[in-house]
Formats: sequence, C-alpha cells, structure tokens
Amino acid sequence: MSNPAREERLSRIRTERLAQLGTLLAGFAHEVRNPLSTIGLNLQLVLEDFREPEAPRDKRTQKRLAVVEAEVRRLQKILEEFLGFARAPEPRLQPVDLNRRLAALVDFHEPELRERGLTLRFYPGPEVGTVAADWDHVQAAVVNLLRNAADATPPGGQVFVSTAREPGFVLVRVTDTGAGIPPELQPRVFEPYFSTKKCGTGLGLPTARRVAAEHGGSLSLESEPGRGTQFTLRLAAPAGAGEGAEGQP
Repeated sequence: MSNPAREERLSRIRTERLAQLGTLLAGFAHEVRNPLSTIGLNLQLVLEDFREPEAPRDKRTQKRLAVVEAEVRRLQKILEEFLGFARAPEPRLQPVDLNRRLAALVDFHEPELRERGLTLRFYPGPEVGTVAADWDHVQAAVVNLLRNAADATPPGGQVFVSTAREPGFVLVRVTDTGAGIPPELQPRVFEPYFSTKKCGTGLGLPTARRVAAEHGGSLSLESEPGRGTQFTLRLAAPAGAGEGAEGQP
C-alpha cells in the first residue's frame, strides 16, 4: 500500500540530490574549461611552428596535432553548452513583438543558409502581437532549431519559420524539407546528449525544450522520413497578456 507522505519525501530527496549533482557537475565543467582553453591555445601556437612541414616526421606531427586540436575544440563546445544548460539564468519576461523579432532573425541567417544552397523564408501569422518572453532565451532556442533544420536539409531544400496564435499560446514553427527523423529515434531527440549528428553535443533540443517550459509552453515535433521535420515551440500567451510597448514591463 502506497504511502503518499513517504513518496513525497523520497521525491524531494531525489530532487535535492539531482540539484546538488547538477551544481557539482557545473562546477567541475567550469574548472575544466580554463586548463582546456590553455591547452587549446598552446596547441595553436605549436601548430604555427609546423605550418609548412617539409620532413615526413614533421608532417606526421602536424597531422596528429591537428587531430588533437579538433578534439579540444569539440570538448570546449561540449563544456560551453553544458554550462549554458546547467546555469541558465531565470528568464526575464518582457513584452516582445514576436513577428518583428523573428523577421530580423531570419534576415540575419538567410545569407548563411543561401550559401549552403538552402532557401529560408518567414511566414508571420496574423494577430500574433506581443508575447511576454525573454527574447534572449527564445532567440537561442529558435536559432538552435534553425541550425538543426539546415543541417538536416540537403542543398536545394527549404527551411521555413512561421508563427500562429491558438487559444492561450503563440506558436513558432521551424520546418524543413530534409531527410526527416526515423520514428524509432523521435522519442529520444529531447534526451540530453543524444544526437544524430557526428559533431552534435545533444544539448540543443533539451535546452530549447526547457526554454519552452520556462515560458509556460512546450516543444514538440512532427517528422516524416524523406519529407522533412517540423518543430513547434509553444509560448504561453493568454488573451491580453504581453500588451504594450516592447521592452517595457
């Protein structure tokens, strides 16, 4: 027979231990970051000494050092994303003109995607208006979704960003015409450190989902192999909320 008080106490203990573990790991990552940066800097200096190798031994040394430097950069990326995931500040909600902000974001990233042979378009929904949000957090989530969409889409494909309003929420959708995600992998894409990309850290989507939760919403996906993927970021937007000039409380 279940004991609600005991289960609640055990749940509280587990939560406290997870919080302590998170703090410990964040501190560990922070301590590792500085010596790793020193290693990376010194590797770059050594590689400069082997910039134009002539002897076979020097060529082999240059190649091995380049591999080590690439791995150091990968570790630095993992550490930075982990610290961002573990120590994300509390969101500061302010009225944000979502369509205007997203239009600027798409304009900024459009040349990069065009160079990769992709088309990027924005379709603003009517009556989206303003939403109470921390734009820095939302922007980071949308940029992550954009990068994932671009990585999943071959040259000649398309990526779309669109907005819509539904009762209680504003939706931001990022859609691509890429390879899609196999059904057996779809339940795992939000797991920390799970990634289908060779150089992925597996923290981008968990971070984006947390941003959605911070804003009283959710992050979901629909995908069909061979046809593409759509991520939907929902932000809580009760009727009448977020009214007023952007940037003002």
